[in-house]
Amino acid sequence: MPVSSPATSADFLSRLALGTVQFGLDYGINNTAGRPYDAAVHAVLRTAQTAGITLLDTAAAYGDSEVRLGHWLSEHSPAAAPFQVVTKLAAGSAAQVQHQLQESLARLRQPAVYGVMFHSFNAFREQAVGWEALQEARHAGLVQRIGLSLYHPQEAAWLLETGLDADLVQVPFNVLDQRFGPLLPELARRGVEVHVRSAFLQGLLLRDPSALPPFFAPLAPKLTRLRRLAQDANVSLPALLLQFAAFAPGVARLVVGVDSAANLQENVAAGAFSRLAEQLRPELLALAETTDEFILPYAWPPRS
Repeated sequence: MPVSSPATSADFLSRLALGTVQFGLDYGINNTAGRPYDAAVHAVLRTAQTAGITLLDTAAAYGDSEVRLGHWLSEHSPAAAPFQVVTKLAAGSAAQVQHQLQESLARLRQPAVYGVMFHSFNAFREQAVGWEALQEARHAGLVQRIGLSLYHPQEAAWLLETGLDADLVQVPFNVLDQRFGPLLPELARRGVEVHVRSAFLQGLLLRDPSALPPFFAPLAPKLTRLRRLAQDANVSLPALLLQFAAFAPGVARLVVGVDSAANLQENVAAGAFSRLAEQLRPELLALAETTDEFILPYAWPPRS
């Protein structure tokens, strides 16, 4: 039986996508600097392009992220390999969805994008007629893939049960939040491109276990174990977390947000640790958290 070769840095970079929520919003529990200046945004995008990252993830709801990307893409992308873009819209009537998509394309200054997803599964279920607008946009060549951003495994299970012709989903996945793990390979087998987000769980997994806010104190033993695994393997903690998410079975892309070029360079460097990270996967799988209030950021107290 053939044995697959170990993942390489190139394999890792081919899976890495640049999340841009930080470009438009003050985002993340460890964020103390706020939105980056234009110069910092441009430096991040140049660094991503140089590194070989090919996909940008954004949304109409991410403040002025689409506008800032559009300015840069229109001025810089034609001179080099273009980025593919995935954006997200609010579900609504077909006319509303069509209008939103045209507005997003205008802000992005792009004739078409790689992917469009509805931002809320519940809103999509309430106004499922809007799905036809995404289907029409795909047929017209305005978008290659259409789908949904998901938050709960039962939503992915619904997609599999109903056979909705989605070919793109984005879900949270990290060392603590492994709820979608059993469903991802089946989604991929059915032709759904799986993007995962929240490898750092909005920065929580990088926090010092001894200095956690009281709400998160019960997680201290797992976060301590996580740090010890990384230290013993001589792998940086961010690299270990990125590798765990990027190479989970069924995953095509890992969306990672940054607020500086230096931060992005650190993430790119994680590709060097693929072999070691895979060796640790069984122990990392054992750190899965089953208490939803710790792994669902909307359940957290403000600025925990």
